[in-house]
Amino acid sequence: MITAYYNSPEAFHSFFPPSAESAEAKTDAPIAEPKSEGLKPELEKSSDEKDETDLKAKASEGAKVVAEKSKELFASTKDLGIGTAVRGKFKLDKSIDPSRIKIDVSNGSVTLSGEVSSRAEERKARDVALDTNGVKDVISNLAIESKP
Repeated sequence: MITAYYNSPEAFHSFFPPSAESAEAKTDAPIAEPKSEGLKPELEKSSDEKDETDLKAKASEGAKVVAEKSKELFASTKDLGIGTAVRGKFKLDKSIDPSRIKIDVSNGSVTLSGEVSSRAEERKARDVALDTNGVKDVISNLAIESKP
């Protein structure tokens, strides 16, 4: 849509030059080679399409990397939460000495290591860990301290 203001003849004539000027403009204008100009935009278009395809491929690869890192981060955060929950339950239970038990968590699998005072404490620690939300299995490497 062209908007022309009739109170300004310069603005109106800039959109529609008089016929005498247009005739002069046609004769003075250099002759352009349409074939070379016609191919150039097509080449630019194809290189732009290649760039766009490359960017999409890179973005897709980047998205996959971010998704994988997110999964790893989520899993490690979940494991930290499980370890903290097990440690908290050990502290609440009077029959377990949590200061001598090391807790390692990997993909929901809890490994208990360290030393306990009795077989009952070892069983209790294993049962408490197994009853914690998110724990898939418990591996007990707890050693029962020998009494002198």
